[in-house]
Amino acid sequence: MTAGLQSVFAAEPASEEYDFAGVPFLFSSEDWGTALGGAGLIKGIGQPQASLFGTAIASSNGSAMAYAGLYNLITPGFDQMLVSVNALYGDYKRSNYYLTGNPDFSEEQAGSNESSKENFITPGSIEQSYSARFKYILPIAEGRNGALSSLKQDALGNAAAGKVWNPLTSGISSFEIQPFYESLELEDHSTDSADKAAGIKLTLDYDNRNASQLPTRGSQTTFTYTKDWGSESRVDWTTWQFEFSKFFNLGSNDYLDQQVIALNAWLADTPTWNDTTDVNGVEEYKRPPSFAGISLGGWDKLRGYNNERFHGRSAVSYSLEYRAVPLWQPLENLPFIGPLYDIPWWQWTLFLDAGRVADDFDLRELHTDMKYSVGGGVRFKVEGVTVRTEIASSKEDNRLRIFINQPF
Repeated sequence: MTAGLQSVFAAEPASEEYDFAGVPFLFSSEDWGTALGGAGLIKGIGQPQASLFGTAIASSNGSAMAYAGLYNLITPGFDQMLVSVNALYGDYKRSNYYLTGNPDFSEEQAGSNESSKENFITPGSIEQSYSARFKYILPIAEGRNGALSSLKQDALGNAAAGKVWNPLTSGISSFEIQPFYESLELEDHSTDSADKAAGIKLTLDYDNRNASQLPTRGSQTTFTYTKDWGSESRVDWTTWQFEFSKFFNLGSNDYLDQQVIALNAWLADTPTWNDTTDVNGVEEYKRPPSFAGISLGGWDKLRGYNNERFHGRSAVSYSLEYRAVPLWQPLENLPFIGPLYDIPWWQWTLFLDAGRVADDFDLRELHTDMKYSVGGGVRFKVEGVTVRTEIASSKEDNRLRIFINQPF
């Protein structure tokens, strides 16, 4: 969740004035019962480009979640650097985790590509996630005038980007350092997975899209290296991820202002998977806990499956989307909604996802017996934030999700 929230505010500078928007919400689900919550966004807090976002939810079964993030601070004297911090705390009375512990599947590896959809446990849990992001905009191409200028170019659209793939002359390149801490405490359940992860993520990104929220051409290339050095009671481990997105403009017609084909490819591995180390006298594999390692299922990849439905050493994922912005846009004329919120556009989408996890880094195996999901949805820009509502279907389930940010 936090990763998606972070990227939402990476390209939406505020005006010079303090600006606040908030929304309450009510929903019901099997895990939450009846839940009531709210979310609020303050733009221009302290600095014109900085944003503060927060959300809190409480439910009838005693579950609760709170998230807060402060984004895009610029430290005086470091004009190429953007600093963001965020924190999430969740106390859930029941959640599905695809981990060992279900007595009906003692001979099966939970979360594997071949695992049963019923092989999960449903304990109460406490999840925590804290991180800070130090994003250095390289002083080349569109980043040469500083981080603030790059944010404005992202938000307003960059007419020059996407025409030529050359980091020296086009787009925005960045290097990011992100220290993090995550934990998962399960009630009355023990698993083979560690319950904590703490380390650092290093990300090199080249964003050559002509816009961040409604790109019609160009591409984005990202490489992320994650290292947890472990402790006396926890193994060390390493993962890497490579992601590439490409956008093709199909033009407009009498009904649609914009049509785009969006493609995404993602490959990830845990090179320490089969290495071992001594932890309190026991030889342990250098593998991350499932919540911090390589996984598929959820908001962005294999969207027709539960969050972290599949996990293992390595994974591959592909997504194809058709995105259309209609000329007809009735949202700003709706009672109560239109006068309160700025909704400049909405977007209709159709998508297809494919992916697979494996316990070996073998490209042939990763492209055999892949899982698929299909779906569609509607996305809105509300007060500078892309809100995503979509339905995704797979062989196992149908998922309705409301989230923020484009999946890629």
